[in-house]
Amino acid sequence: MTGIRKIAREAGVSPASVSRVLSNDSSFSVSKQTRARIKEVAAKYNYHPHLNRAVTPPITPRSILVLTTHSLETEAHDPYFIQVHDGIIQEASKQNIQIKAFVRFPDKAFQFTDAQKYDGVIVAGVFTQEFYANLAKNNPHIVLIDDYRYLPAYDIIRNSYFEATQIVLDQLLENGLNKIAFIGGNIHPMNNNGETTDSYQDIRAKAYLMWTRLHNISPLIALNGWTPKDGFDSMNALLKDNFQVALIASDQLTIGAYRALKQHQLKVPQDLQIISYNDSDIAEYLVPSLSSINPASLSMGKIAVQRLVHRLNNPNDIPIHINLPAKATWRESSEINLN
Repeated sequence: MTGIRKIAREAGVSPASVSRVLSNDSSFSVSKQTRARIKEVAAKYNYHPHLNRAVTPPITPRSILVLTTHSLETEAHDPYFIQVHDGIIQEASKQNIQIKAFVRFPDKAFQFTDAQKYDGVIVAGVFTQEFYANLAKNNPHIVLIDDYRYLPAYDIIRNSYFEATQIVLDQLLENGLNKIAFIGGNIHPMNNNGETTDSYQDIRAKAYLMWTRLHNISPLIALNGWTPKDGFDSMNALLKDNFQVALIASDQLTIGAYRALKQHQLKVPQDLQIISYNDSDIAEYLVPSLSSINPASLSMGKIAVQRLVHRLNNPNDIPIHINLPAKATWRESSEINLN
């Protein structure tokens, strides 16, 4: 195909001159003879700029499927999950990626073959390993969020709750506080039909128990579940022991724990200090305001999309596991500012 450079060489002018003459640029100053010579050569080769210009085909946006274990009711009670999902939506929009489906489990109607319709899949929450394996058979481009098991076949985005917990515990010990309780729950992976009977230890509880063993401290721990009522029941069960600080695995659990302390006429932080996790909006407005460890959940959602884009562009790269730093926000519920 004849191009501008060939016409320029034969006409004895620069490619830029050819371009401007053939585009009828009235501001371009050139002699009539030169203008005529350029057009004559172009006509000789039947060159028309608008026919020879490369046409960029429209780019079809990539599409992703988001699977989550978080019901709307769960999100309403725990903003942590809302932040994760908001991060996914914001970054997908920025990257011109369409979230074609957002499936909340349990969902008996879901078929693993559905995943074949999408470029990639983001999973927020914890499913069974069998679920992941079946999903990967139908779409290998998968990024997991918030799963702390060792799963070398998948990209995983999570926060550093384990490290943050041990740092806070070390700081408490340095300040003379060694009677520390922990309230939380276990993790129950989900399948299509709902939670399974299998469970494993939450990363925060694991960090606490490893730390108490390391320091030869007897653990005071209650793992009843994740609702405010579970927090209420757990605090009531632990109050028979004399402890100085309670680490509570979510702000929602702390709501119930606060109520139990009020019923026992115990004051925070004068009688018992409280440090929680998730640093949701409610932490700032509880009375007293709640010290809480922030997991950077919005960034978890954004980075999951970024990692999925990388996976789509580089399908043979080794999966990576990214731990985002968690940071404590200190408020009135802990007497000592551990910063």
